[in-house]
Amino acid sequence: MDTDTQKIAVKWCLHNTCTSNSELATLSNVCKQWREIATDTIASEAIVASRGEGSMENNSTSPSTKTSFICQLMITDMARELVVRKQQNEQANIKSSDADKDLTNKTSSTTIRSQAESKFCLAWFAPSGIQTLSVSLDDDDDYDDYDDAEASGGRGRKPVSVNAKNSKKVTCCSEWRGYRHANEVLVPFGYSTNFISRVFDATMEMAFGTTAYKSPVTALSAAEKETLSSHQYNPTHAVRGATLARSEGYCLCLDDDYTEYANSADFQRPNHALYHHVPSCIDGWMNDYGMSLHSGTRLTPIQRKKKQHNLAKALLPRIVLSTKRKYPLLHRFAETDAHENESKQQSLPWEKRQRAVQFLNADKSQALKLITPKFECGPTSGPVTIFIIGITTEDGCFVSGRHTRFEFGHLHPLSSRDMQFDMSPISIATGKQDINEVSISNRMVVDGVQPDGCDARRTNEHETSSDDDDDDETGSTDDSQKTTHCLCNFDSGDPFNPKDVSVEDPSEDCIHHGATGPGLWHCYTAIFDGKDSIIRVDGCTEPKRTREDYGLVQMDDDEEDSDDADSPSNAGRFVGSGILDGLSIGSDHQFDMSLCYGETDDGDSGQGSISELAVFHGRMPDADIERLERYLMKKHGILSIKEKSAFVAKSNSTRMKPINIDCQIQEDEWKRHAHALIEQRRPWKLDGISVPLRVAANHHSVAWRRTNDITGQSVRITRIGAKNSNGSSDW
Repeated sequence: MDTDTQKIAVKWCLHNTCTSNSELATLSNVCKQWREIATDTIASEAIVASRGEGSMENNSTSPSTKTSFICQLMITDMARELVVRKQQNEQANIKSSDADKDLTNKTSSTTIRSQAESKFCLAWFAPSGIQTLSVSLDDDDDYDDYDDAEASGGRGRKPVSVNAKNSKKVTCCSEWRGYRHANEVLVPFGYSTNFISRVFDATMEMAFGTTAYKSPVTALSAAEKETLSSHQYNPTHAVRGATLARSEGYCLCLDDDYTEYANSADFQRPNHALYHHVPSCIDGWMNDYGMSLHSGTRLTPIQRKKKQHNLAKALLPRIVLSTKRKYPLLHRFAETDAHENESKQQSLPWEKRQRAVQFLNADKSQALKLITPKFECGPTSGPVTIFIIGITTEDGCFVSGRHTRFEFGHLHPLSSRDMQFDMSPISIATGKQDINEVSISNRMVVDGVQPDGCDARRTNEHETSSDDDDDDETGSTDDSQKTTHCLCNFDSGDPFNPKDVSVEDPSEDCIHHGATGPGLWHCYTAIFDGKDSIIRVDGCTEPKRTREDYGLVQMDDDEEDSDDADSPSNAGRFVGSGILDGLSIGSDHQFDMSLCYGETDDGDSGQGSISELAVFHGRMPDADIERLERYLMKKHGILSIKEKSAFVAKSNSTRMKPINIDCQIQEDEWKRHAHALIEQRRPWKLDGISVPLRVAANHHSVAWRRTNDITGQSVRITRIGAKNSNGSSDW
């Protein structure tokens, strides 16, 4: 095949058969010539898309940008966004006439409108981005001297820690830094770093004549990356939503470098703040110094340092290492028959541990959640694809929207058993908004007008009239008429102020139910896309459950009501139609269904943790979903359903009594029902299926050995019999 024919054939494949990033990555790795053809094609399509034109070339045979598959891939959209941002930066630096300003606004509108059809990364938080901070549990620390040497972290800047002598300390997460660079997002799909650089180089050269591409990340030296301030850790063309998450209430206003930046001439006031002065905006939080909340009295530097420590102890989540033995039954197959106290556990190939955020504060007294600023790219709606590596031991929400419902977790039970014992199957739920209303909202955002409930500006204590400002100086303003919000981009409210969590439960047409319950580490995947929504657990699609599956539907007539929100035929039709404006991690947006709760007398705390979270705008192709699931499961030591079945089959070949666990859904159902049978209280009227003894014997209340489901650490077993006796049992 000659060169021209080969070029035509490869380009035709790119436009007509290359439907996923995984396929494009495979094609680009075939040979150098194919890689160059793919590079030029992507660069050309990205430039055309940045101009808002309908076709790549002015001829009838060239594919339309709306139908060409390569235009819908993530790497092409990154290249397009790179060109658009470069154009906007150049236009912002030029003092143009009113006509030029109109042209700029037109270009911006075209860019935002095209976002609805784009596929791009909104946020990706990996274990490497978890920043650590050593928090002392003592109250008598020396606050005059703070030392940076005790702090350590993952990606980026090392935060400040308390210098306390002989104090008990806990490792907590001061902030979670997400991915920002194109390589971090695209390499898991199979792209080579060389191909990624070539694509962006070619795009910039075609668009602007520049010879080299430097992203906002690669342009920094290694030393600059380590010292990059949190307020400078902003989204890029590769990750456009959010790249930083912090505990609600522990915002940028607490950072010394942000305070210095906010008082400089280069500071740009956030949109939600008419008045800005840091760090006094958080002086009223956790008011334990006997001062009036809005008296105008500010804390001294020593008092503020003490408050920083108190806020860190109360608000920062703990950091744990995930257990490497994520499947107790499978690992038990590999154990030897030696004495219990001397048993040697065989190391299995998939055993891996990663950092994870546990959503409990330092002393385990209360649950927490992380929040991101509102998405830099603006609010969006479905389809949205989310990946989570996490665990919860009971009902809880892994992630939701910042101010709106976009929930993914073990929520909204359909059976009385799951409701009573907090063992709901995995589900997704969003707010309800008609497709036409979503289109109107998107147009309003484009035109600079924020729709109600989408991105409305929040009133804070400084957004008052001039009369209120005068009253503020005299300290006579009514405190009940003001709210306390920080004034950085996180727009965080006072974490100690009671919140109104009165919100109606979503109807069934806004929920998509799966089948797997809580209790183990899993790789969760969800696509929020109306009737086409799906949930996957460990690489396998979950069966969709409705009220009909639990016998909750009683139809008197043969015809169903097409407008009934709880009708099984309408289940999930509005999933994804709500607004996603940011992220609440570790809880729902109302902080009503957190992954954890404060530690109780028996030492239980409803533990839940997240190790990795990735959010993408658009419905990701099946090939990309499977590729990314394999990458995440291998990284975190999680087996797919097929791999677990193969391991059990191999182990059964050496066992006298083989165990059949081919149906993972059935195993999970037995496990939840065994828990309900054992934990139920009088009058013991729980109905249900029979449970194999091997499943019931694994319940933690009767197990002879027990480990923490999250960390794998040994858990002390309560003695059987009377607790007042020194013996092992009184029976």
